Amino acid sequence: MSTNELFTGEKIGLEEMMESREQRSLRHFSLLSKNTDANLLSVTMNIPGPIKTSPQLLALFEEMIAVIQAKLADQAIFYDLYLPLKTGAEYYLLTHLSATSLKERMIALEMENPLGRLFDLDVLTLSDGHLQSISRQDLGLPARRCYVCSENAKACGRSRKHSVEEMHKAIQQIITSTISHTKEE
Repeated sequence: MSTNELFTGEKIGLEEMMESREQRSLRHFSLLSKNTDANLLSVTMNIPGPIKTSPQLLALFEEMIAVIQAKLADQAIFYDLYLPLKTGAEYYLLTHLSATSLKERMIALEMENPLGRLFDLDVLTLSDGHLQSISRQDLGLPARRCYVCSENAKACGRSRKHSVEEMHKAIQQIITSTISHTKEE
């Protein structure tokens, strides 16, 4: 699979992306306000650039949903929703597992599965009527690392340190090496 195949899809503009983020935030709030005793897992992919989905990226996303469901097989999942949107696939899951335990399991998944780096596995709760995200730093862990240079990913993103092409090549390498390793097993 080449980078051209991986990143083929409909281009989206900044306005569409901002609207998608707003809708996601509203969905988070709605789900948690209707289920105040639950914790929410919100899953998206970290795909830079104007193309957020393709058949290959959707297949990877669906594989990750299966991995997440297996990781939480011992828990009651009382709501889940998969949205294969052109602004990037989204997956939501509600459980009574504590937010800290849920985040710990998602961090373990990221560390066990090389493709985990490509996903945002956000754990959210509702506290005093406000959305609260459980971060890696809340659990005493370092911030996520950049695909390209292994520095703090948020710092690289804010400064636009790397081109979209560089990041796409790094993502392609993660996927290719993971698929190759899986075939060897």
